[in-house]
Amino acid sequence: MATKERRRRRKTLPEPEHTLLATVKSIAVSYYVRNRGDGISDEAITDVLCDIVAMTPPVPKRLGKEVTCSLMCSREYGRVDDPHEKHWPRIGQGHTVPERPFLLNMRLGRGGAFFSAYLPEAAYWALQGDLKNGRLKFIEASFIKPHHGGGDLTSIYFSETPPQEP
Repeated sequence: MATKERRRRRKTLPEPEHTLLATVKSIAVSYYVRNRGDGISDEAITDVLCDIVAMTPPVPKRLGKEVTCSLMCSREYGRVDDPHEKHWPRIGQGHTVPERPFLLNMRLGRGGAFFSAYLPEAAYWALQGDLKNGRLKFIEASFIKPHHGGGDLTSIYFSETPPQEP
């Protein structure tokens, strides 16, 4: 009886996170409101246009190119009459969706680069103010190695000065 040789399969090690460091160039703000059948929802979007100044692992062809960081915050309002509201429309109190940060993805393509995240309302408005007044000048984004130009965003760090090298 022949015995099969068993080989242990090794788990592949996870790829180290990739990072992108960018300097803030300009800010564009937009606001969207929509009347739905069961209520109203709104969304505020801040698009931060940046220049890429460093990447790890290094990708020289990306240095100096633009990347857009889109920060979003949304709320929903039910169409329920609220007895505490004195003025029309009495649609009730809004609640922020989502209540916690939600990182989307990093896209590095020929047509440009972008990454985005939904933020809680307080964090969104505080960051927007600091970005608009020029206080925050650097954005560092960490992401999983891109596959076909896209990778999952794992963190975003906003700062007044460039992050220190480890």
